[in-house]
Amino acid sequence: MPLHILAVVLLQSTSNTLLAILPVFVQKRFGAGEWETLLITAAPTVLFTLSIFWNDLFSRRKFGRYMAIFWVVFCLPGAFMGFAQSYWMVLVPHLIASIGGAGYHPAAGTVLRRLYAPAAQGRIYSVVWAISLLAGAGLAFGVGKALEHDESAFRWIMPLASGMQMVGVLIFVMLARIVGADEGRVKVDDREHSLARIWEPVTHTKEVLKADPVFARYEAAYMTYGVGWMIAYALLPTLVTKKLNLPYDQAAGSTQVAYLIGMVAMLWPAGWLMDRLGAVRSTGLSFALLAFYPLGLIFAGDSRQLAAVSFFYGIAHAGASVGWMLGPVSLAPTPEKVPQYVAIHATFVGLRGKIFQLMGVAVYSISKGFGWPFALAAAAFAWSAVQMWQLHSRMRDRRAS
Repeated sequence: MPLHILAVVLLQSTSNTLLAILPVFVQKRFGAGEWETLLITAAPTVLFTLSIFWNDLFSRRKFGRYMAIFWVVFCLPGAFMGFAQSYWMVLVPHLIASIGGAGYHPAAGTVLRRLYAPAAQGRIYSVVWAISLLAGAGLAFGVGKALEHDESAFRWIMPLASGMQMVGVLIFVMLARIVGADEGRVKVDDREHSLARIWEPVTHTKEVLKADPVFARYEAAYMTYGVGWMIAYALLPTLVTKKLNLPYDQAAGSTQVAYLIGMVAMLWPAGWLMDRLGAVRSTGLSFALLAFYPLGLIFAGDSRQLAAVSFFYGIAHAGASVGWMLGPVSLAPTPEKVPQYVAIHATFVGLRGKIFQLMGVAVYSISKGFGWPFALAAAAFAWSAVQMWQLHSRMRDRRAS
């Protein structure tokens, strides 16, 4: 477990910290507008659409070779952000790294499923994720302080984060060898370089969803949840800079740090509930609580109020965060199917990111305020909870019959 935790911290904690600070950074440093900021916030989630194609590559490469490709696409571009002289010199490497970010989950899901027994995965994953989030909170606080002291600090922060991610990749390769991640997984296909095979991941996704209606309905509920999450996520940097006008350290402390502390406080109970109630019912409870988060954002008037709302957001989001990974992991019928299920789930993140972040910014631009988009986000969270509970009822009735 210690090596697994260290790998997740080096890869995910650094990545999440940069994703939280970059939208604020480009607005303050380079004067980016709402739509330019949207390109920064939307890129990682929109490009999750590529996860099924990364999974196809994962199924045809040894773990080490796959992670080497991931390392080149995901880790290296971040180092070049330290040389940025304009918004576009941040955006281009950020887009490339976001393409690579879609490749993380097939590998991470495989290691998780093979490392731990199914009955304990919820609690163990919550511990791993909690420690990585605490590390992320520390990193976010440190980066916010460094940038507030000297905005040029990003010239060494970006390459340092890239180097930490490279070490995380190496540890994941080591873990994969320990658990035998390549056993019975790598396919051999004579059509490796055939153009006709490019769309096979899309076809396979349709086949999986058609054959597994429980997983399909689980994804439908997460799609509705994504309406609320993407709207709030896209507009938060604008709320911080345009409405509240917070400096770097207060922006990080009242959003990312407060959110992560709240989530860490709730992750163990969320993992326990996941093991006891299952992914569907416990995730539905999380979705219901999340409906109050965008409503809180409407009324947040200063950094302390925003910190309180973000802390609640972390508590409410813990179940959805655990369910994000463990839902596909637990619903996959066999360990060999885990990478495909996780990749399909991540791909739908990209689909909702393409649509609903744009929707949130558009509603904000038309209404000239945060009230309407955040109210829409709250309604989406509430309806996603209903969808999850309906799915649980269907599953219970099916087992009874």
